[in-house]
Amino acid sequence: MVSECSNSLKILKDNLVMYTVCLAGMFGDFKIFDEFEINLLNGKVVFKRINGGHLRIVKSINSSITSKVINLTVDEFISLRPKQPSGNMIKVNYLMIRFSEPLTLLPKTSTSVNLQLPTDLGVFVGDVLVDSIPLSKVKYALYGPSDIGDLCRYISKEVVDSTPKEFLGSMNVSITSTYADNLSISRVVIPVEGLAVFVLHDNEIRFNNVEVRCLSPLHVEVSTDSKTSLTPSEIRYGGRAEKSSYTMRFGV
Repeated sequence: MVSECSNSLKILKDNLVMYTVCLAGMFGDFKIFDEFEINLLNGKVVFKRINGGHLRIVKSINSSITSKVINLTVDEFISLRPKQPSGNMIKVNYLMIRFSEPLTLLPKTSTSVNLQLPTDLGVFVGDVLVDSIPLSKVKYALYGPSDIGDLCRYISKEVVDSTPKEFLGSMNVSITSTYADNLSISRVVIPVEGLAVFVLHDNEIRFNNVEVRCLSPLHVEVSTDSKTSLTPSEIRYGGRAEKSSYTMRFGV
């Protein structure tokens, strides 16, 4: 017996029937009976049944191999869904998103921009996240001084351009300046815990909205919106958006 997956390609390897999944068809719910492999641009992930009550997950990402065993029976589903980007081997609480070019805000004006962000692959059992797999280049940046700054997952145009479009999600960012002079903004730092990812029925990926309020070049308030403009009928599946905030005090 093999994993149940309508989007997978059956292959034969060492006389063992396996399933592999193409990039566009990896999101969904799966039962793992033998072995289930996902090939990624930066490596692969293998789900291997140990016995009727335990499953091993082996990640080979960028030449780094990690393994974990979870107690999952053959009757339970593994859910593979896109999630907000986070650290790979390092825990980070923030994303630093570098704009493709700086945006100059005129005094006391508002605007909005639509950003493309890579997602990670979340491995869920029910609503419980058991593993996270990067689907793009993972880079880090420090926001602020080395002694008190915050480590961030760094997302730039280079990272976005090198990520398969199936793994990119769109985010609307509303920006308001209350500053009395022109203000140039080239990056924004967003708390990861405030982000939610939604997958529509056509497989389009959306993030919840973000609001940026610029009081001065050294005081910028960033907050995530706990609500989304999407209607329940539009959403195939998605996370729960949380209200969260961060104050940028070391420049934008």
